[in-house]
Amino acid sequence: MEIAKSLVTDESGDVKAVMIDVDTFRRIESVLMDQGLGKAMSEVEDDEEVDLKTVQSILRD
Repeated sequence: MEIAKSLVTDESGDVKAVMIDVDTFRRIESVLMDQGLGKAMSEVEDDEEVDLKTVQSILRD
């Protein structure tokens, strides 16, 4: 996938930042969030399930 980008450099010519259009950023952000959610779900898939009333009771105490 080719991503259009602009490089921001300092006075020495060292790259300090990369600019991409907001739509590309949002697509990248969405993919990263989905990946993180998938990892989190995978990590707890074998955990015991707890119903809402139990959680509410725990939080009140």
